[in-house]
Amino acid sequence: MTERLWYAALDGKQTGPFTDAQLRDLIARGQVTADTLIWSTPMTAWTKAGAIPGLMPGAHPPAMQAGGPGGALYFDGGTWALFGRTLLVAICQFLVIPSPWANTSYYRWFVEHIRLPIAKQAVFTGQPLDIWYIFILSALVGYAGLAYSFAPLLLLPFTVLFYFLILRWVLANLAWDGRAEPLKFSGSYWGLLGWFALLWVSFITIIGWAWVMTAMNRWICRHVEGSSQELSFVAGGWSVLWRTFLFALACGFLIPIPWVLRWYVGWFIAQFHLSDRAAAAMVVHQAA
Repeated sequence: MTERLWYAALDGKQTGPFTDAQLRDLIARGQVTADTLIWSTPMTAWTKAGAIPGLMPGAHPPAMQAGGPGGALYFDGGTWALFGRTLLVAICQFLVIPSPWANTSYYRWFVEHIRLPIAKQAVFTGQPLDIWYIFILSALVGYAGLAYSFAPLLLLPFTVLFYFLILRWVLANLAWDGRAEPLKFSGSYWGLLGWFALLWVSFITIIGWAWVMTAMNRWICRHVEGSSQELSFVAGGWSVLWRTFLFALACGFLIPIPWVLRWYVGWFIAQFHLSDRAAAAMVVHQAA
């Protein structure tokens, strides 16, 4: 009988494979804790070690609810790799012409470092010349927004249009093993523009923007179609608010930027969950 092999998310990276004996040795040495994400066939999702019956001494697996929030996405990109690539995108956006290549490379790397709570790995297949003109125009609009204080607000319809087109392009170019059809964004441009306009207005309230942002992300997730897995955003307004405030405060000191960027991005990605559409629909039907 073939021995079971395990993989673990350690120090922000996928490590393994480990045999049963090696995994239990890591547990005994404290390198794998109850909160460490691990995976092995035939598991369908990365799961906390403490949630696997009999693996962690004294651990009790959490109760699972059909159609619940499902499993969280997990980002395992390195601190300096994320910082370096983010900085490169910013520089290329400033230079305008290299923007399509820098952004496409960033998307490809970023997607490769997102672990899904299903036994599949997504890849990004988009090419720089697919919508190169959108990236160029987006960069130019960024320059125009520096003209005077109200320019970003006046240019908002164009900014949202470019975001809308890039979002649809990114989703359409996500691929994974066994994919039946491309993902697509079914939300309208006008709906997205409305959310961004509300986000601008909410900044007047100082803290209200965090709740608008969470609601907007949930709206976007509801309009991602083309998969049997339903995407949802589970963070609340307060959690977004205090983490964003801490992130901005730490960035003001410059030196901590690479580490707080990795912390913030990792947390934000983990707020996106996947759950089975059929199970969720069955729960709704039974409740009705």
